[in-house]
Amino acid sequence: MKISEIIEFWKSSNINLNRGAKLNDINNLEDYLNFEFPETFRQFYSNINGFEDFVYNENMFSIFSLERIKEEYTFSDNKNFIPFCDYLINSHQIGFYRNTKAVYTNYENILGDLNDKVADNFELSMIEILTNSAKIY
Repeated sequence: MKISEIIEFWKSSNINLNRGAKLNDINNLEDYLNFEFPETFRQFYSNINGFEDFVYNENMFSIFSLERIKEEYTFSDNKNFIPFCDYLINSHQIGFYRNTKAVYTNYENILGDLNDKVADNFELSMIEILTNSAKIY
């Protein structure tokens, strides 16, 4: 499944989505985080800037807007983790660790420093979320 198909799935669902972000907004967030997002992330967010705040899919996952990514990062004690999604109203988050393009779960808030790899890249992580894979729990 390509990122364009994932975007079309979210657009055709009954989830309230934010309009795509401007590339300048993505660049500004990268500068703030001192982190370069993969091209598929940039493509996704230029078409859909996440779900509207606190809107979840049927499996209780919420894809953050750029603004929420910045907010979650800013108020987190872990500056090595950059979340873009949460499960069950922040039971755990899904995102990037610095120096890798792989995507991980982060249970730091509830279980200490426990992290599991979800996928090797952003596109595959979106498929895992879409298909409700066991890897994201």
